[in-house]
Amino acid sequence: MATAPQRATRVRYTGILALMTGAGDRRTFIALALQVVVNAFVYSTYLARLPDLRDRAGVDIAVLGRIMTTGNLAALLASVVATRLVARYGSRTVIVWAAPMYVLALPMLGLARSPLALVAAVVMMMSVNVVVDVAVTIQKAVFGFRRGAPVMGRLSAVYSFGTLAGGLAAALMARAHVDVTVHLAVLAVALGGGLVIVRHGLLRDDAIPASERHAGSPGTARGLLAAVLLIGVVSAAIVPLDIVPGEFTTFRFRDDLGLGASAAAAGYFAFTAGMTLGRLLSDHLAVRLGRRRLFTGGVLTSAAGLGAAALLPWVASAYAGFAAAGLGTGALAPLLAEAASRVGREKEGVRAMFLGNRLAGFLTPVLVGSLAGTALTVGDAMACVALPCAVALLVLGRHVLPGRRRGAPERSPEVGHHGVQGAALPGGRRQA
Repeated sequence: MATAPQRATRVRYTGILALMTGAGDRRTFIALALQVVVNAFVYSTYLARLPDLRDRAGVDIAVLGRIMTTGNLAALLASVVATRLVARYGSRTVIVWAAPMYVLALPMLGLARSPLALVAAVVMMMSVNVVVDVAVTIQKAVFGFRRGAPVMGRLSAVYSFGTLAGGLAAALMARAHVDVTVHLAVLAVALGGGLVIVRHGLLRDDAIPASERHAGSPGTARGLLAAVLLIGVVSAAIVPLDIVPGEFTTFRFRDDLGLGASAAAAGYFAFTAGMTLGRLLSDHLAVRLGRRRLFTGGVLTSAAGLGAAALLPWVASAYAGFAAAGLGTGALAPLLAEAASRVGREKEGVRAMFLGNRLAGFLTPVLVGSLAGTALTVGDAMACVALPCAVALLVLGRHVLPGRRRGAPERSPEVGHHGVQGAALPGGRRQA
């Protein structure tokens, strides 16, 4: 029979895992979820219709690769500017102005009938994508801080579902021979309508409760620099655990194991399904286990799964391993994003996270591809790149994530019965 303290703990735990505690919470969660779905639809539609966009602009695959690289470089530069914009104007203002520009990139892509026009559209889309991502990341983190319960994982899972839905819808449009210009224009109108709902539910400022600021803010300039560099390194080390199985799973099945396209696609599905499940569970597990334990467990699960999938010669171990790799990796990025949002008045932690992510995103595919082009198999190359990063994360991760504070309340004291929209802000003010 449970004792009184155990019953009290259980009540607090149940409350912290309730979906939302008030109308303000629900409105903000729905707004952020809808914004995440819009982001996912834009990007997945762009990728799915890329062959049609290439043909419409009259370029070959080599030129398209250079155009995409240009877009990625623009995104890297935009990640530096984005945090400054959010620090100056606030995440809500940035989303309200930048999200429509992101949606507007869709018809621009559809109308691109020359290489130059396609470059302009891709650069705009990739640059604004980062600006919106940074602002949404800060909104999600602040929302979780004020509630006293994380939401980053569930909203990341919403992005996964949105990506699948957007890709499926685009595939159906392409199969029905719907003109790409018409498809992207109609989709932009529909997504633009969703943004009208988003703006009314977003948090109106980015003030973080004092308890959360103290949990992650270094007290000196040297401490801030060390924290920012550490976040950048950890962010870069997470990328191979995501990109390596995400982009090379199909090659592992086809080139190493000699299976067909359908079996390779099933392997990719196993990884993405595992990652989506990991994201869905991460908020729950962060409360139950603590963030550091969850991060360590996620790294170990990801490394064990990827090692089995990449190195063992059996098909069954490959499927199970990639599913486990996705399950473990799913929690890592949401945990880091939450921790990075605590660091720096000018959002330096978030800036470092995005820079590390983008730089590693450039280098990882090149490194794996180069190794796979030698005497190594695809699986060997995957393991050589990803597993050392897992070791680095086990060593460094504990220094980035806050530990569980003994005696700390399960919910932040700033969060009242009316949810985050009525949360107390510094100086005794309350959010409107």
